[in-house]
Amino acid sequence: MMKNTRNISLVLLGLCFFQCSTDKKEGPTDSATVGEITLGVDESFEPLMKAEKTAFQEQYKYAKINYKFSPENEVIADMLNDKIRGVVVTRDLTAKEKEIFTREAITYRSFNIAADGIALLANKSSGDTLITLAELKEMMVGSSGKYTLVVDKANSSNLKFLIDKLQISSEQKLHVVAAGSNPEVIKQVKNDPNAIGIVGSNWISDGDNPTSLGFIRSVHVMSVAEGKGMPYTQPFGYNLALKKYPLRREIKYIIKEAHQGLGTGFLNYVSGDLGQLIVLKAGLIPLTRPITIRTYQIN
Repeated sequence: MMKNTRNISLVLLGLCFFQCSTDKKEGPTDSATVGEITLGVDESFEPLMKAEKTAFQEQYKYAKINYKFSPENEVIADMLNDKIRGVVVTRDLTAKEKEIFTREAITYRSFNIAADGIALLANKSSGDTLITLAELKEMMVGSSGKYTLVVDKANSSNLKFLIDKLQISSEQKLHVVAAGSNPEVIKQVKNDPNAIGIVGSNWISDGDNPTSLGFIRSVHVMSVAEGKGMPYTQPFGYNLALKKYPLRREIKYIIKEAHQGLGTGFLNYVSGDLGQLIVLKAGLIPLTRPITIRTYQIN
């Protein structure tokens, strides 16, 4: 009798141990500086986020950040479908996207981490490097055909930003060509005197990056004005910091993480002193740390 009871107790104990082990495996497997996650990154910010990842992983040897580089609508959809932990994009979530989080009682956070601009590029042989927003809109929806506007992808954040900024309606036909990526846009402008390229300024703004430096030396960066009689500016430092560049935008880190996991740890790093120095070095504007602007006269 006692023997049978002992056997039953052992079986029950074994079941309990198995259940406890199973429950433990279902919890978070990462912390702020340890583990592995995947983030979605809009392709405009590939150079910046690669630099942030390299520096973070050098400091935290047991952390691994994987990236999926895709247009922002695609990576946001992946986050909503639990395929990735967070995204680096140019826009806030829409009301319908926020409803998904509310309905499922899921926590998300959104932070502005940097500012960049949409850069317009012209061939080195071009003598016309000034453009107003009205002239840009006419190129995008007009029928003059003098220039070919080249974007990275038809569904890219670069193009969507211009459509919203210039108030182009869905009924208007766009006259643009998709090159496939930001580097391909630059390459096409370099080879075509009649091409005007549209890229994220991060691809041409880091003077210490050989790739970025090579890109900017191969094309002209156009100066953009809000309208006739207004100042023409380029998408770099001072103009972005003081919001003088008409095509300035902000970069957002949106994270879907209820616990203090690796997504939060990486966000803290990118928003901290070292991460914001990387933003500044990349030629973009930090938004979580103060910056000082000094004026120098060069003789």
